[in-house]
Amino acid sequence: MKEQKHKLRVLLAERSSYGRLVLEDILSTEPDIEVGGLAVDGNQLMEQLQSQHVDVVLASASLRYNKRLFSFKRVFSEHPTPIIMLVEREELSLDLLHDAIDLGVYSVIVKPEPQSRPNYRGIADEIREKVRAVRESEYWNPEKRLQMLEEEVKLGQSPSKRSQSQAVDTVVIIGASTGGTQAVEAIVKQLDAKLKASVLVALHLPANFTLSFSKRLQELTTLQVVEGRSGLVPQPGKIIVAPGGRNMILQSFMGSASNLKIGFADEAASGYDMPSVDLLMESVAKSGIRRVIGVVLTGMGKDGTAGAGAIFKRTGGHVVAQNEESSAIFGMAKSAIESGYTNTVLPLSQIASYLNRYVAEQQVSLTDSDT
Repeated sequence: MKEQKHKLRVLLAERSSYGRLVLEDILSTEPDIEVGGLAVDGNQLMEQLQSQHVDVVLASASLRYNKRLFSFKRVFSEHPTPIIMLVEREELSLDLLHDAIDLGVYSVIVKPEPQSRPNYRGIADEIREKVRAVRESEYWNPEKRLQMLEEEVKLGQSPSKRSQSQAVDTVVIIGASTGGTQAVEAIVKQLDAKLKASVLVALHLPANFTLSFSKRLQELTTLQVVEGRSGLVPQPGKIIVAPGGRNMILQSFMGSASNLKIGFADEAASGYDMPSVDLLMESVAKSGIRRVIGVVLTGMGKDGTAGAGAIFKRTGGHVVAQNEESSAIFGMAKSAIESGYTNTVLPLSQIASYLNRYVAEQQVSLTDSDT
């Protein structure tokens, strides 16, 4: 039998030496899979990822140094890699699943009994199937990559071929973390189909998950949704989602606000917040765009506060924050509100209609000022 050109390399992270031994045996006997490393805790997991390339991580949620999935968040921030999470049945909860999904955990496997020595051999087929499923995702699909390139060619046409009506003068930046995927979906599906603004979205997600999230958003709206790539031009009616694990920014070429393109910052964001909401908002605030609207949604931490400040302080800047009652985690929005850098605070259900109305009113104001 002809071997595949590229075996799936798996990093195993499990507290129990017995569990690591059995998992390694289950996977290493497969012709298309190889075990690329073993880790006993969250710190060792990060060390292994730093020293070698793997395609997928099979890791226990109960690893040391992984409290509240901290090590998993580090994986997605520093070395974005799909994670299949092993979890004990008693640990499984809706809160844990929501946190895992928001981080971008690829799949979940419930550990079989007994707890001291889980019977992994009893679920060997499930383990192998979920590891192989990573290869079947759209990120391994050459046709999907070709479609992305074709789209890039269409979007990269010369300015002379783009009509003046496609120039953008209003940009909306939406930032979120925990609970953010659902919050952004709720907003996007209610945005006006004729919205005369470009929407940039920054969510704390890993690299291999924002493309599928963009695809999901596209199913909810007639506005165009794409994952951000260098050189993309923001246009009215286009939603650009920052790729996970990278800090997307808006760059002004030759100091012209009419020549703006998507780029990426070399500097790292504070903590593990990537893509950074602050860096994206600050770049748009400095870009020379006439109208900038920042939206800070649910999430842990303070990412978005500095960005909200940059928008709030500039002429034509406006900042909206999600209220506590509708937030999954009232951290990012709370920080922005307490800083004094917000113009209005709204429940999630009202943010889309507010944006539709505000953008429309600003467009009328711009038209009046030009006549």
